[in-house]
Amino acid sequence: MREADKQMLADHYLDLYQMAFSILQNETDSEDAVQEALVVTMSRQLWGDPYKYCIATLRKICVKMKVRNREVLMDNMMDFPSPESDVNNKRLQRLRELMDLLPKRIREILCLYYEKGYSKAEIAKQKGISVTMVKKLFDRGHETLKKQLIEMEINDKDIFKP
Repeated sequence: MREADKQMLADHYLDLYQMAFSILQNETDSEDAVQEALVVTMSRQLWGDPYKYCIATLRKICVKMKVRNREVLMDNMMDFPSPESDVNNKRLQRLRELMDLLPKRIREILCLYYEKGYSKAEIAKQKGISVTMVKKLFDRGHETLKKQLIEMEINDKDIFKP
């Protein structure tokens, strides 16, 4: 290990870990990302500041891990709810009914994000609107669904009993 790499590791490991954790929100993934970034940084012949290179590498690794984790989550969500669970089937059916009541524009954005796995930037590009507008419509849709689901749970306690 080069002396500059040892010094960077000693001085900045906590900073790198905190940055990774702020992106990934998971201790294990954050540790893995930092280790991977350090390995990449230490294996390269660098002309500039190794810390800056490591930060940029870590950011890229974290984003890739976050996308990968979201894909795994989406794959797992396809299995949920199980056919044996009548309560979960009713909840999913109600959620689909509520989605159908949303304005078309909001419904399309939520479907592209959750079902197709597109990022908000990709949705904005596809729809020809700004990322800010996608975020606003996305948040509006979530708030509407959240309120309606809470009302349903209050009104249909027999369906939503655990």
